[in-house]
Amino acid sequence: MFARLLRLAPIGALVAAACGGESGTATSTGSGAAGVGGGATTTAVTNVSTAVGAGGQGGGFSIVTGQNPVLGTDKPDPFVLRVEDREGPLYYLSHTVHNGGDFPLYSSRDLVNWTQAPAGLFGKTHPVGERFQLNDAYYCSLWAPQIVDVAPGSYLLSFTAQRYASPGACGPYLEDSGVYLASSAAIQGPYAPLEKSWEPFPSGANEAACPADVRSALPRSLPYVSEDCQSTFCHHIMRLDSDVFRDPADGRWWMAYAWYTNTPPQVPWELSNHGEHVGLVQLDAADPFAVRCDVATPQVPIANPHDPNLLAALASSCPGCDQMLSFTKGRQGEDVVRDGVSWGVVEGPSLFRRGDYVYALLSGSIWDSAYYHVYWIAAPTVEELATDSPSRLVGRYLIPSMGQSFGHGSAVLGPDGASWYFAHHRLDHAPCAAQGNCARDVWVSPIEFEDRGDGKGEVYIKARRPAEEAGFEVRVPG
Repeated sequence: MFARLLRLAPIGALVAAACGGESGTATSTGSGAAGVGGGATTTAVTNVSTAVGAGGQGGGFSIVTGQNPVLGTDKPDPFVLRVEDREGPLYYLSHTVHNGGDFPLYSSRDLVNWTQAPAGLFGKTHPVGERFQLNDAYYCSLWAPQIVDVAPGSYLLSFTAQRYASPGACGPYLEDSGVYLASSAAIQGPYAPLEKSWEPFPSGANEAACPADVRSALPRSLPYVSEDCQSTFCHHIMRLDSDVFRDPADGRWWMAYAWYTNTPPQVPWELSNHGEHVGLVQLDAADPFAVRCDVATPQVPIANPHDPNLLAALASSCPGCDQMLSFTKGRQGEDVVRDGVSWGVVEGPSLFRRGDYVYALLSGSIWDSAYYHVYWIAAPTVEELATDSPSRLVGRYLIPSMGQSFGHGSAVLGPDGASWYFAHHRLDHAPCAAQGNCARDVWVSPIEFEDRGDGKGEVYIKARRPAEEAGFEVRVPG
């Protein structure tokens, strides 16, 4: 078996290690979140004022002032979908549930006030701590849901999970997860209903239409839990944190995902690049549920936690941007070492396009570290987001401070159609380090752009310290 090898990624020069609510009336306008009724309402609004400006009926808008957090504890990894209905922009939000059952769904008109739907995305109740049965398989560690509008009346749900062939109690996460997909004719679900017995299914090329030798040569998730890279390149094993993105500039579909190196490292490259990385693969234009069935399918490595050039660029991207910057810190502030070498993490990709640039927001360091942060990369095309691309720009975005760390969220266009926001989680690090209380809540942070005088215009994302500016404003038409 040619299992423990290195090769160049198809795009770029990165060497990757081997082995091992409103169905029918809503129109998607980009990544975003909620608007369903019948559940509890969370209100974080502190002030509403009316202003005159572009947009909205009569050409005006209201300014809604929110205060973080907008949703309470134990709601990590939020995703937001923005749609349009007869009343205007509408947002749907879901988040990680661990082993606690169905993915919940919230809705909002303003990104501040959220109402929870009475049913989850799968429409099922489930005992906490047991494997969640969905048709013929069982799931634990249900993380990072994302809903995507792929066509009129067709919605794609992607999520991370450990997938088993049999029932039982959920055990520890062993980096053995995958990315799984399901569909629905309505945003609210249900996804993976009984009549679609093949759902959820592992991400990858279409199993029925793509020859096995081609499918096995492309990025994919494994049918069931496995820590091994299954005799292929580890960057081909989609482990977690999927983000499905259609680039409005050219209409191409992509999936971003995180992958792990072998544990322990099996080849020399892994010794100095051990940990969690992020890559992208192009999806089938006619079937965005599947990776393109072509061995030449573009793949783009965009994040390596051990990249010294990235670390240097982030540290110099703004005054004070060298503070609380690490990809290798753990819960107690230690430098994480696994298998005798440094272990780094970058994860949680979220892609969006604004004007001439496509952006990826990424989270760095261990999730329960005081150093967990968000940074950005940008380039004219998806391929130019690659780690070795001379065209890409990078910078820090959410910087930890005051004992608070931030990460893993979803970029979304605001109700005014011009402003951008990032719905993400926040960790209060002191109780996490001292007592193991690491529950996270949902925050919304503006994404602000600035011109740095180099002729590129307002394309640089401003660094932000959310702990020091927890309030935010949202312009709502009308």
